Amino acid sequence: MSLAYAATELTHVGTSRQLTLTTGLLLALVFAAMVGIAIWSGWNRRRLLERRRAAEAELRATQNRLAQLSNQLPIALFSFRPGHGFEAVSEGIEYLLPVTAQQLLSDPKRLLAAVAEEDRAGLQWLNPGTSCPPQLEWLGRGAAAFSGTAQPEGAASVRWLQMRGAADIGPGGERLLNGVVVDVTPLMSTQQALEASREELRRLATYRENEREQEYRRLAREFHDELGQLLTSARMQLQWLDGRVGADPATRGALAAIESIIGEAYRSVKSIAAELRPPALNLGLPAAIEWQAARMLTPAGLQFTVALAPVAESLPDATATALFRIVQEAFTNVLRHAGAHSVHVSLRADGGQLILSVADDGCGFDPAAVCAGEHFGLAGMRERVAALHGTLDIDSAPGEGTRIAVHLPLPAPSATQSPP
Repeated sequence: MSLAYAATELTHVGTSRQLTLTTGLLLALVFAAMVGIAIWSGWNRRRLLERRRAAEAELRATQNRLAQLSNQLPIALFSFRPGHGFEAVSEGIEYLLPVTAQQLLSDPKRLLAAVAEEDRAGLQWLNPGTSCPPQLEWLGRGAAAFSGTAQPEGAASVRWLQMRGAADIGPGGERLLNGVVVDVTPLMSTQQALEASREELRRLATYRENEREQEYRRLAREFHDELGQLLTSARMQLQWLDGRVGADPATRGALAAIESIIGEAYRSVKSIAAELRPPALNLGLPAAIEWQAARMLTPAGLQFTVALAPVAESLPDATATALFRIVQEAFTNVLRHAGAHSVHVSLRADGGQLILSVADDGCGFDPAAVCAGEHFGLAGMRERVAALHGTLDIDSAPGEGTRIAVHLPLPAPSATQSPP
C-alpha cells in the first residue's frame, strides 16, 4: 500500500467520522427539540385543562347562583322544544302554578291544566305538531288553587301570569322556545282597581251630568214660565198705565223706556233659557242641531249642512242631549280655532253603532300635539262619550281641516224613547 493511498483512506475515515458526529448532533438536537415540544405541549395541555375545569366550575357556580336566584324570585324560566316537550324548567314554576318542574318535564300538557280554562287559547304551541312561534306573548290566570303542598304560605288562590319568550336554535340545531313566566298579580290588581275607580268616577260624572241637565231643564222652565209671566204681566200693566196718563212728554218717554227695558229683559230670559235647555231639543235631535247651527254658525258667515238618519228622532233623551252638547262644543271650537268656511254634521247607524261626525274645512291641527289638560272642551267631549260607552276619534292635520267622529253603541229598540 502506497503512502498516497493510505493518506486517501485516512481522509475518507475522517470525513465519515465527521459526518457521523454531525448527524448524531443533529439527531440529538431534533430529539431535544421534540422532547421540549412534548414537555411544552403536555404543560400547555395541563394548563388548558385546568383553565377549562376552572371555567366549567365557574359556569356551574354561575348556573347554580342563577338557579337559586330564579327560585327565590316570582319568576320561572323554561326552554321548550316543539314536538318533544320541555327541555328545562326552573323550580320557580312551583310558586306560580299548581304544577312542579318535574311534572312539566314529564308531561308538558300539565301546563294547560295548571292555567284557567278560559285563558288556554294562547298555549297551542304545547300541542304536538304545532310550530314554534317566533315570539311568545301570553297573559292569563293560573288555576283556582294550588294542589297538594305546592302552594306557598300566603299565596293568592288565583294569580295573573305573563309569559314571554322567543324562538332560538339549540346546541344540536334544534328549534327551541326560551321564555320566562312572571307573576304580575300585584300589577293586574292595581290596574283592575284603577279601572274600577275610573268606572266609578265615570258613573259619578254621568250621574252628575244627568242631574245637571235636569237642573238646567228645571231652571229653563222656571225662567221661561215664571219670569216670562212676570214680564208679560208687567208689560200688560204698563199698557194699562199708558192709556191713563196724559200727553206729558216726560211721562211718555219714561213709559217707553220701561217698555224697552221689559222687552230686553224678556229677550234675555229667553236667551238664558235657551242656553240652559234648547227648546228645539223637545222636538228631537235633528231640530236641535239645525237650530244650534243657525244660531251659532250663520251669524259668523259659515255655511253648514246637517244630514241625520231617522234613528236620530227616537234616541233616548240622555243620548240625544249628550250628542247635542258634543255638537255644540264642536261648533264652539270651529268658531274659535278653525277659521273654516263650512261645517258638515252627519249621524248614521252602522253595524250596531251610532256614528256622529262633525267636519270642517278649516286650518286643522296636530291632535298628538294637543295637551288634553289645556283643552277642556275636548276633555269634556271625551268624558261625555266615555259615559255612553263610546269612543271619540279626532282626524285632523295642519291645513286639512278637522273631523270629529263619535262612535256609540246603538240603543236597543226597547231602550229608545221619544224626547220629552
